[in-house]
Amino acid sequence: MERASRSARVFAALLAGVAGTVLTTGSALADPTPSPPPHVPDANIRAGIVPILPATTDIPLPPSLVPLESESTAGGRITVSLSSDVLFDFDKATLTPHARRRITELAGRIRRTSGAVRVEGHTDAKGAPAYNLRLSRARAAAVKAALEQALAGSGVRIVAVGHGEARPVAPNTRPDGKDDPAGRAKNRRVTVTFQQS
Repeated sequence: MERASRSARVFAALLAGVAGTVLTTGSALADPTPSPPPHVPDANIRAGIVPILPATTDIPLPPSLVPLESESTAGGRITVSLSSDVLFDFDKATLTPHARRRITELAGRIRRTSGAVRVEGHTDAKGAPAYNLRLSRARAAAVKAALEQALAGSGVRIVAVGHGEARPVAPNTRPDGKDDPAGRAKNRRVTVTFQQS
C-alpha cells in the first residue's frame, strides 16, 4: 500500500511540474508584443555573402548510346546518316528547327560538289509496313525540300525515296525476340548521299 501511495505522490509531483511549465510557457507565448528583430550591421551582411560561381560538369556518355549522326565514304560518294529522332518529332515528318540548321550546314558541303544528291528515309519495324513506308517517304521529301531551299540556284538535282523498314542497319529485336530500342533507334534515319568534292 505504501508503495502505491509513494508512486501516486511521485506522479502527482511530476504532473504539477509539467502543468507549471506549461502555464508559465503559455503565458510567455501569449504575449502579443513581438520582440524587435536583432540589428545586424550592413558590413556583417556583406561579409556573409559568398558568390557562387557557375560550374560545368562533363558527363561521360556510355558507348551504348546511339549516335545522332554518322558519315561514311564509298566509291567517291559521301553518305551522311542523320537520326530521325533529331530531325523530326515522334511520328511526324516536319523538320525541327535544329534539323533545318543542320541541313543548311550540310547544303554548304553539297554546294561544292557535282552530281545528284540522294535522300533516303528509313524507319524501324514498329507499326504497319505500309504506314512506315509512307512516313519514310514523307521524311525524305521534307529533307529534300529543305536542301532545295538551301541550295536554291545551285542546279543540284536531288532525288528523295523512302524505304520504310526494308533496309535496317541494326536488328529491331533481340535474339530472344524482345524489343531492341537501341537497334530501332539506329534504323530511324534519313541518309543524304552526294559526290565527294
